[in-house]
Amino acid sequence: MTQNTENRPHIVLVVGSTRPVRVGDQLAAQIAPVLAETTGLEVRTVDLTDLALPLLDEPVMAAATDDYANAHTREWSRIVRDAAAIVFLTPQYNFGYPGGLKNAIDYLYAEWQGKPALIISYGGRGGGAGAAQLRAVLEFIGLRLTDDDVAITLARDAYGPDGRLVDPATALGDTAEIADAGRALGALVSAPAVG
Repeated sequence: MTQNTENRPHIVLVVGSTRPVRVGDQLAAQIAPVLAETTGLEVRTVDLTDLALPLLDEPVMAAATDDYANAHTREWSRIVRDAAAIVFLTPQYNFGYPGGLKNAIDYLYAEWQGKPALIISYGGRGGGAGAAQLRAVLEFIGLRLTDDDVAITLARDAYGPDGRLVDPATALGDTAEIADAGRALGALVSAPAVG
């Protein structure tokens, strides 16, 4: 008998950078197994590049409807709605988080309400400023965030001449902070939403 994994509780790990040359996908491949082990949930990576959402093109504001006009919005809505939790993996660009990630967030509203979430940022200094901006937006739209974000500092020598990480596992380093955050996220998933 084949087990249907489509409806099993799972975490969606959102790769928030859509740049042609980026490292978020490499980091996601290292982070997903740590989160799966510490939460006991399957982790499904959703790369915003693959999702390919255009600049917000819904004719009605998301807060006013869940009857979306576009197939890409309905698919994104389903992905978020079906997830037990969301992990936002975001680089820091110019002291903020990427426009593509903000665009993806703005497509939806009700789907975010009460959703457990974790922010993992990365950059030359860990991405804390970008994470702080993202946290403000996510709290405003009603996600239930872990108390602490994870900040991954990537050294310049971690990058190859192609702009990609030479060794993603080494660049990521010790995963204890991610494991702790995963446990905190798992606790949020298990706790009922209040309000």
